[in-house]
Amino acid sequence: MKFDVLGVGNALVDETFYVDKSFVDATELFFNQFKSISYQEQEEILSNLPDGVEPDVVCGGSTTNSLAATSNFGSNCAHICQLANDDRGRLYEENLSHNGIASMNNFYHDQVRTGRCLVFITPNSERTMGTYLGASEKLVFNPEFIDIANESKILFSEGYQFTSEENYSAFLTILKGTKLTTKVALSLSDPGVVEVFKERFKEVFSVRKIDYLFCNKEEATALVGDNFVEALKEITNNYVVTNGAESSYVMEGDTYAEIEARQVTAIDSNGAGDIFAGAALHKVIEEHSFIEACKFGNYASSIIVQEKSPRLSVELYRKLKSDYSSS
Repeated sequence: MKFDVLGVGNALVDETFYVDKSFVDATELFFNQFKSISYQEQEEILSNLPDGVEPDVVCGGSTTNSLAATSNFGSNCAHICQLANDDRGRLYEENLSHNGIASMNNFYHDQVRTGRCLVFITPNSERTMGTYLGASEKLVFNPEFIDIANESKILFSEGYQFTSEENYSAFLTILKGTKLTTKVALSLSDPGVVEVFKERFKEVFSVRKIDYLFCNKEEATALVGDNFVEALKEITNNYVVTNGAESSYVMEGDTYAEIEARQVTAIDSNGAGDIFAGAALHKVIEEHSFIEACKFGNYASSIIVQEKSPRLSVELYRKLKSDYSSS
């Protein structure tokens, strides 16, 4: 196989701000959730920031964050995402390369900017996002994407792809052309996205069962209701439902397990689900059981919530894996 994991996801430059909840409440964003807004709306929000508040800038997007973990843990990764012909787009590709992720981009938009996500972290580590999707929601399909997917062990994507007609159509086309020898992994991303675009999720699940599903309790409930432990088995072969500081629910085939969350002092939940998925996929590539893979994901997410960033440095990813192996 050419790649271990091929991602299809939004390319977003994350600008993270640490603010009081009152600042978020004064905006029209959805507290502790994702909302798609225009670039002009982003600028209006930023114009009201308190003096001295500066962003931490990271090349993010959910799938990209996961791939950064998977790649730096030692898997061979590639990314299909859409960028613009601008400074943020060039910064993004440099960051992919720095993290050992091959970029599958071959077209760059001139009429829209590279996507930007404003992330507001409040004192209880809640994450509120106002996202200008820009070029990231205008993925230009290339038939070669299907060939690349069929040369990969796992095709991985995110629920955020379902919010754009172009991206959803591209992903669905790739999925339909992907052979069963390539496993499919999906992160649900956000309960609001699941609610609004539930019919698109159902269409994807009608194409084939998802091999590895990643979500939190709110997303699982939004998708299939309160009886998610049984209901998710209808659409996926293996799944994990995280639950914040509580135990995660894991199903591997017909084997059910609960993984106790590590008790740490969380300062920023941004990226916890992304690194969980990235860490678990790496262990799957290493041919560990899904339950064992999720234990590594659980450990990795407990580390990232203690950081003021959704990503680690290359050196810290490697240290995380080494520390886990020796624990």
